[in-house]
Amino acid sequence: MPHRHRPARASLTITAALALALPAMAQDQAPSSAQDNSRICGGTVEWLGGEAGAEISAGSLPLSAQAQVTGPARSLFAFRVAADSQAIRAEARADEGDPAIALLTEEGDVIAENDDTPTSLNSSVETNVGPGTYCLALSSVGEGAMAATVQVSRPDQPALLAAEGEGSSGIEAITPCTPDTPAAALAEGSLDDRLEQGPVNARQDATQTGYVRFSLAQPTSLTLRATSPSLDPAMRLFDAQGGLLAENDDADGLNARLDFATALAPGDYCIGVGALAPQPGELTISAERLDPQTFLRNAYRKGELNPPSDGSYPVQDLDLATQKQTVVLHDGAAQWVGFDLDQPTVVIISAYGGLVGADPKLVLFAPNGALAGENDDSDGGTDARLGPILLQPGRHQLGVIDVNRNDGSTGPIRPIGLIFERFLRAE
Repeated sequence: MPHRHRPARASLTITAALALALPAMAQDQAPSSAQDNSRICGGTVEWLGGEAGAEISAGSLPLSAQAQVTGPARSLFAFRVAADSQAIRAEARADEGDPAIALLTEEGDVIAENDDTPTSLNSSVETNVGPGTYCLALSSVGEGAMAATVQVSRPDQPALLAAEGEGSSGIEAITPCTPDTPAAALAEGSLDDRLEQGPVNARQDATQTGYVRFSLAQPTSLTLRATSPSLDPAMRLFDAQGGLLAENDDADGLNARLDFATALAPGDYCIGVGALAPQPGELTISAERLDPQTFLRNAYRKGELNPPSDGSYPVQDLDLATQKQTVVLHDGAAQWVGFDLDQPTVVIISAYGGLVGADPKLVLFAPNGALAGENDDSDGGTDARLGPILLQPGRHQLGVIDVNRNDGSTGPIRPIGLIFERFLRAE
């Protein structure tokens, strides 16, 4: 069902009275969406096509614009739809950098979003919408300065990314590693023996797909990684005959990771690695033993699992009866706040960090460890708001993630403010 823009309803009596009092000319104004650029979609916008009120349904050409994005800021590009149901395609392309896009309603709510097409770092979404004003929000993954082209078009119009070759790059370019495939050795001798001395690394040219082989003499639990400080690597693991065992792209931010908690059997293996958008640079391929406790701590650091309540992992205690707000000092790893409820309670949790460059995301876990709720980006901005949500009695744990750097590493401190609102049943 297409998304429909729903204008606010004014009082019938007041509206009728004002209509009678105004001159005829005043009643023939252009729609407000074409007049005021100040707060469309939660921010200041640029109209696609360069004309305020640009409309996609009847135009002969796609609506496009050139954009420059710096740091955590995002650019907003507005357009209008007149048809009752309109199929649209929104795209972003950058020669250097990693663009991410989101399609927003006029109120700033997210309809659809994308980061990375199957064959490149560029972005594309396709959906149906109803009449109204919409925005295409463009941001730079990793916050680097980026020049990009954005475009909104109908399916019958030329696509911005039409020149991208199907399967020409990215994970599909990593073809099976057969016994005849040229490949370097990840380690001399068996990898499990070499890992007794620590992790093993190899380097790979990011302009092409590369392969490394390794052998295991004993069943071994492994973590394999393909990483880059600026590119988006993908990775596949093959058996000795070229059969695909596993693949990954973007397990750790833009980096790839494969975990084998169940030990890989003794034998010969081959890792294939390539950048999603090949360009000059270097990829690092690494292997290390998988330690369950280390794996779990990394999951806590990234907000993927809530930590245990036995005190083995730091969790800030909060008494909601006496403390309505707090600040977490975010260093890149997920910060955890725990609170207890003695009766069913409706809560609203807000996180603010935009002024210091943080993009907070909230993940809330119930007493039984299940995910109770999550939120990233509310009201058209990068701050988070979770709720209202009804929580049952017990111990709850809230993870506060900085989306811009959620790779498990630590860095400069960014304070993120938390505000808790609670509502109890009236007696």
